[in-house]
Amino acid sequence: MKNNPVIGIIGGGQLGRMFIEEALRYNIECIIVDADKDCPASGIASHQIVGSISEEAPILRLGEKADILTYEIEHIYNQPLLELEKQGKKLIPSPRVLQIIQDKGLQKDFYSHHKIPTAPYVLVNKPDEWKLAVEKYKWKKFVAKSRKEGYDGRGVQFMSSNDLKSDKNIPFREPSILEALIDCRKEISIIVCRDQKGNIKMFPPVEMEFDPKANLVTMLICPAQISASLLKKAEGIAVKVVKAMNGTGIFAVEMFLSKINRWYVNEVAPRPHNSGHHTIEACYTSQFEQLLRILLDLPLGSTELIRPAVMINILGSKEFTGSYYLHGCNEALKIPGVYIHLYGKKESRPMRKLGHITILGKNIREAKRKANQVKRKISVQELKPVKGV
Repeated sequence: MKNNPVIGIIGGGQLGRMFIEEALRYNIECIIVDADKDCPASGIASHQIVGSISEEAPILRLGEKADILTYEIEHIYNQPLLELEKQGKKLIPSPRVLQIIQDKGLQKDFYSHHKIPTAPYVLVNKPDEWKLAVEKYKWKKFVAKSRKEGYDGRGVQFMSSNDLKSDKNIPFREPSILEALIDCRKEISIIVCRDQKGNIKMFPPVEMEFDPKANLVTMLICPAQISASLLKKAEGIAVKVVKAMNGTGIFAVEMFLSKINRWYVNEVAPRPHNSGHHTIEACYTSQFEQLLRILLDLPLGSTELIRPAVMINILGSKEFTGSYYLHGCNEALKIPGVYIHLYGKKESRPMRKLGHITILGKNIREAKRKANQVKRKISVQELKPVKGV
């Protein structure tokens, strides 16, 4: 590569950190913008602009310093990105794609317009519209979603029609989506990679298991334990989504498989995703290196799975908020094929993502067995201050 470009990353969380780890192998300079001077990516970025990703000035300043811009979180101020794109700055993915994805209502309308299967839904703007909508569609159970700002289970509420007997039970006062509850058999994610020339590669679909209360991924299984014919249909839908968006970059397409074997697109993340962390050890090219290749206009790498994998998230304990340590590492690392990733977050909070562990096996059965061993050994413990120090 000649004249290595400077990459600007909006957001300095764990996704930015893992991306920079790959960029360092290519001797690429990365600048981040994040309000937290101790964010996970701060220790390895070439430079940090300390500023809010919801404000114009820090983003424009990043645009002045970097040759290419990308982002590791959707919830950012998009207007300055649109301005930078007009000025000729390279942004991947495009802020025009981000506009659709930032608003779940626009996402759902986009899927409907392009005949992409998605759960039946209705958009509501104020609380008094909720009951009317649910009565109209005769939904006994449904999912309520805030149109903006939701992530990691936040902004999502499973509800029944009985909940609407009182306005006090309405969880969101802002514009929201009410969605029919799919009788779901499996939930998967397919990461689609599309380069600047329009070439596409996909990582093998992964199956996701969730914490029923926090709605967070607790275990990821790759390859997904679903028939080849059903997975082929899902891959076709995932590619259709990315092509319809005319997206360049990395896109995690999350989908439900109903009990009558129909696929429904849930949502899309226009960036590396929690469901792709296993690719660091399990695939020839990780999702982070793939994004780097796309930004640098290099050939897409192989997405082939080297070995079956299970990934588990390291989540903050529900018992405390504060300093922490990971108990059980010594025992867990005695198990072959176990890879621990810690994100460098200073504080544990209930259900906060503090890291992840990837476990490789000869087959899924072995990987799951080892993963369950690891789960029994690992725990997030409170780091209490030593008295007198």
